[in-house]
This record gives sequence, C-alpha cells and structure tokens, in this order.
Amino acid sequence: MNILLIVAMLLAWPAMGQSAASEPRAIKGGKVVLQFKNIPAEDVNNVNGEYAVSREDGTISVPYLSGRVRVMGMTARQLENTLRSLYLAQKIYADPIVMATVGHRDEAGLDVRYVQVAGYVAQKRNLQYREGITLIQALLDCGDITDYGSRRVQITRGKVTRTYDYFSARDRAIKLLPDDVIYVPRRPAFEGRPDTIGP
Repeated sequence: MNILLIVAMLLAWPAMGQSAASEPRAIKGGKVVLQFKNIPAEDVNNVNGEYAVSREDGTISVPYLSGRVRVMGMTARQLENTLRSLYLAQKIYADPIVMATVGHRDEAGLDVRYVQVAGYVAQKRNLQYREGITLIQALLDCGDITDYGSRRVQITRGKVTRTYDYFSARDRAIKLLPDDVIYVPRRPAFEGRPDTIGP
C-alpha cells in the first residue's frame, strides 16, 4: 500500500512542478505592481504602484523599508510574503495585506499582462489577461469566493477602487482590464446570501 502511494506521488510530481514553474517571476529590468491594504490611509498613495526591478542587482526600493529588497526570481506570492514580513519585522505596519503582480515577457518578447485575484477566494492567483474577461469569470478561474468571502467584491483600477455585488448579474458581467486587482474581503457576520442572482 505504501509503495503504491509513493509511486502515485512520484507520477504526480512533474505536473505539480510544471504549474509552479509556469508562474511568472520577477526579473532584472522587469516590474512589480504592489497594492497594500490594512495600512494608514495617508500611506496608500505612497506605497501602492509600479516598481522597476533594478537591472544591476534585481532589487526594488519600497517606501519606509530600510534598504533595498531583492526580488529577482520571486513569484508574486513570495514577494507578498517577503514584504509583509519586512514591514512586520521593522514594526512599520501591524497587519499589512500585500498584493503583488509580477510583470515579465513571453517568448515573443511581448509584455504579458495580468489580472490579480486575492482575498477570500479558493486560490489566489495572477490570471493572464485575456480580452473580454469578466469579473465572474476571473473569480471562477480562482475557484470562486469561499464561504468566508464577502459578496462586496472590490476592483482596484489604477488608484480607484470600486465595490461590486457578487450576486448582481450586471456586476458579474463587468469587463476587466489588464492590471486590475480583484479583492474579496472577509464576509461580515450578518451579511446575507440570496438564493438567486439579481439584476
């Protein structure tokens, strides 16, 4: 029984590794886009935005952190965890939520754009942007909102964040743009869940 289990795991290993390998990573001369939540409102405009990765050493300079942060080779998730740990360790923020998008180039040398999905979804992901993708399609691509996810879904486009209703057919059909950030907050204790989708 144990031998069969080991063999099954070995057969599944290449597929697991392939998914991780295909995830974009920060490169020298590339860019990362950072969005912060759970920080003082007066800091938001200072820390949110696009950061160029140094061609010399693969680092970025992030406001309020002492020293540059080496990001070369990191996935978006690794970058989020690293920055959160640094802000906590340097006692700058008490409980920051960091959302990162890593830009890179495809084999043809063209910029690959992403839509970021974070918060209370089954799988936080950077989805490669495709023409006409809607809010509900992006959420379903990430396994949908969880039981703890709020129906009030936020989309940040540039410096503007708007809230949409997961149970509204009109809001579900909102078309996304490259670099949009979708965030599903935690569901409030008394937030209801309708049985049907409204207009």
